Amino acid sequence: MALTESPQAVPVTAEFFAARLAALGVDQDFTIAVSGGRDSMALARLATLYAKALGIGVTAFTVDHGLRPESADEAAQVSKWCKTIGLQHRILVWNGEKPKTGIQEAARNARYKLLARAANEHGFDTILTAHSADDQAETVFMRLARGAGPTGLAAMRPVGRVADGAGEPVRLVRPLLSVSRAQLTATVAGFDQAFVDDPSNDDPGYERIRTRALLAALQEQELLTQTELLRTADRMQVATQSLRAQETDLLQQLKGCFFQWGGVAIDLPNPIEIACAGIHRLCRRLVHAVSGHDYAPDIEATAKAYHQAIATGAATLGGALIKSHQHQLWFLREPAALLGRAGVQPLSPHVVAPGGAAIWDNRFIISVPAGLEAIEIEPLGVRKAPTDSFCRQSGAPADARRTIPGVYRKGALIGAPYVLSSNGGGVRITSLSRERFDGEIIRFS
Repeated sequence: MALTESPQAVPVTAEFFAARLAALGVDQDFTIAVSGGRDSMALARLATLYAKALGIGVTAFTVDHGLRPESADEAAQVSKWCKTIGLQHRILVWNGEKPKTGIQEAARNARYKLLARAANEHGFDTILTAHSADDQAETVFMRLARGAGPTGLAAMRPVGRVADGAGEPVRLVRPLLSVSRAQLTATVAGFDQAFVDDPSNDDPGYERIRTRALLAALQEQELLTQTELLRTADRMQVATQSLRAQETDLLQQLKGCFFQWGGVAIDLPNPIEIACAGIHRLCRRLVHAVSGHDYAPDIEATAKAYHQAIATGAATLGGALIKSHQHQLWFLREPAALLGRAGVQPLSPHVVAPGGAAIWDNRFIISVPAGLEAIEIEPLGVRKAPTDSFCRQSGAPADARRTIPGVYRKGALIGAPYVLSSNGGGVRITSLSRERFDGEIIRFS
């Protein structure tokens, strides 16, 4: 597959697309993300044929990011195109103030958040996107330039899961990752389908656009091909799965335990029996599980923090506290990261309305049944609360209690992720530490 468009590119057939969706388990009503570009309009046409053949429903969602004056008109045009070919269509608008920097990442996060929310609201559990082989190759190259390891170089998987904050996760399916942009261009041409050309796709101010131009030049000189980059992604996905399986086995070997209040404990590793690389990778995932941060720390920083905790009893890294306590190594949320320190503001109180649910510190989902009064959430370390029973019951270090979410109503503590009072007020508190460790779901909050 060439990185540049070729007049000899073969359009994607309905048969090929149907085989891909069948292999990816898409056999019920689903949604598609349609920006109006050539790739997504090719997806729209192919998805329409597939849905009609199976007798299932498909709805298209277009996100209007509001970043250009003409975006609303373009979204309206996409809606007309979709309805003309028999697709139901909804426009989702990214409202609110836009960031001054990091606009592409912010727009991407907003897009997935809106798509996941819309899928929940309309009762769908699967979203299809039009990511192509070119997108995959560009992603691999950009991550390679940053020195990424196997997980980063694995790039995009054909199937993932995303969620709108505390909402239900939905499947994110990318059926066109093996299909070039040139093929998708040929596909829309074969359907005689118009599409929108976003001018930002030619803006060298964006890293991906510069990468696209560089890859085209490397391809022309036969120095690096898309095929090689895609092969790298495939191999790194296999390698990542193998490494993660090893890490899970090591977690079981060390009697790892995820507590409902958000902490994790493992037996202190025997350095003679445990390979350093394996324990470092496991600790990296455990730090991410408890820290509330969006990304896991790099492996070098993790190794340094791990050895410091073993040698001195404690270390902090990426919002987490690693602590040696009672023959175990504990992974906890760093208290100062929530309660405040020099240069870090304390976490503000969070209110959850009746019938609502919220993600707190990226570590817990807290929901309030309809008909009850609103609640406020603060770390237990903000106010004086009993600790002795908690420490006795869990065996955890005293630092653990300070970062647990306390649920208050009218100033009175009514609940927390362990037995603290006789009246929890019906509030449900779910720890996300295991979910974050597994890394199968990305929540956009």
